Amino acid sequence: MPLWTIYHSDSILRDEISKKALAKAITDLHVNEIGLPAFYVVVAFIPFPPGSLFVGGEEKEKPFLRISIYQIARTMEENFYTPWTSMIDKTLEPHIAAKGYDWEYHIDESPLKLWKVNGVYAPDFESPEMEIWKKYNRVIYPEELKHLAAGAENRL
Repeated sequence: MPLWTIYHSDSILRDEISKKALAKAITDLHVNEIGLPAFYVVVAFIPFPPGSLFVGGEEKEKPFLRISIYQIARTMEENFYTPWTSMIDKTLEPHIAAKGYDWEYHIDESPLKLWKVNGVYAPDFESPEMEIWKKYNRVIYPEELKHLAAGAENRL
C-alpha cells in the first residue's frame, strides 16, 4: 500500500475537484507503472492554517507542500530510485509544480510482512492471488480464494 500524506498550506487544494484529480493521478501512477490494485493507494490531504506551517523557521508566503510517501506493497531496487522519482515528478507537475508551489517529498519503505489489509497479509506481487485482488479491486479473503479455486466466482 502506498500511503501518500500531503501536508499543505490551507490556501491550496481546498476544493474536492483539485484533491480528487491529484489523488487519481497518484493512483494511476501506481496502477499503471507498478501494477498495484487501485484500492492499495491511499492519499490523505492535511491542510495547515496560517501560522502552522514553517520552513526554515519562517512562515512562507508561497504555498508549500510536504509529501510523505510510504511504500509497503512493493520495495524498490536502488537502480529504480531515479526512474521512479522522475515518474513521481511528472505526475505531480501539473498539480503542483506548474502552479508555482514550493514542494518536497520523501519515500519510506517497509517490509511486506509488516503490513496487513483487513487483517490479511497481501499476496505476493504478480502472484495469481494478487491478480484476483486486482480484478476485484479489494481484499479477497482466504476462504473466498478457495471458492474461486473451486470455480464459484459468481458467489463473490
